Amino acid sequence: MMNPSLLAEFRDQGYVIGKDILDPETALKPVIDEYAEAVGRLARTGVHGGPPVELDADAAPVDRLLHLMRETHGACFQALDITLPMEDDILPDTPLHLGPAVFRLLRNEALLDAVEAFIGPEILSNPVQHMRIKPPERAISEKNRAHTLTLTGRTFWHQDLAVVTEDADDTDLISAWIPLNEATAENGCLLVVPGSHRRGLVRHCDTPAYQGIPDDVVGEHRVPLPVSPGDVIFLHPLIMHASLPNLSDGGRWSFDLRYSPADMPTGRRWYPDFLARSRSRPGDELTDPGEWAASWRAARRTLAGRERPRFHRWDPADPLCA
Repeated sequence: MMNPSLLAEFRDQGYVIGKDILDPETALKPVIDEYAEAVGRLARTGVHGGPPVELDADAAPVDRLLHLMRETHGACFQALDITLPMEDDILPDTPLHLGPAVFRLLRNEALLDAVEAFIGPEILSNPVQHMRIKPPERAISEKNRAHTLTLTGRTFWHQDLAVVTEDADDTDLISAWIPLNEATAENGCLLVVPGSHRRGLVRHCDTPAYQGIPDDVVGEHRVPLPVSPGDVIFLHPLIMHASLPNLSDGGRWSFDLRYSPADMPTGRRWYPDFLARSRSRPGDELTDPGEWAASWRAARRTLAGRERPRFHRWDPADPLCA
């Protein structure tokens, strides 16, 4: 369980680092192994009709993943993410990763124990979730630079509440940021503005000239959050955060997962949530990874070929974003 002093720190600062929440061997290694298999499969079969990619069997899984990203100019990323895209059209065969190890991470008891301390015992796994692989900035392909920067490169300043629909404005959303390898200032760890959650939801820009919260709104007080595998960064939905550029020679690999109370809107109603924990009705918890995967495939069928759901909180013509 979370130490009460950490909960007080979270309320005051808008974030907290839970040290050694997860066991790297039992919680993270199965996910890494599952991704190693997925990367090998994509390399053998090719991506979007492209040629097979030769991988170094002796390289670490994160390095094989980075090599596949580089050789496919980032086109493999959607097949390895754990949600459907928001920016691109959804097709009947839009790929995503729905492996049982990821499902078990979403339902990890130690993680849910910590989440329960923030939002209570009736916990939805919120579908606003991603796998992230941040390659070295020097290795980002010009061919796919916009895609790579948006999804896997330097993260713009934002608040998580800004990427959900307005019906979830009062939802007790909690983000859990989980590193699969060391996240350092050199390879692009998270960056936060302590206490910024008390400022409420601020204007975000989404224009060709600027995305996210403008720097002059963010201010100068910015704190990097280096963490190790097993640690979890918990973020308030209104904390301003970004990430540093990856100036190292290796990759930074992480998951960002979100949870919300079972009786509150998720802010992404067209994607499937599931009951990860319930003290009042444990029999309703989803425990079958196959059923979880099927729910995402059903959502894909429903959304395929239709105009993707959109929401716009702010006027893109706002002079602040020029």
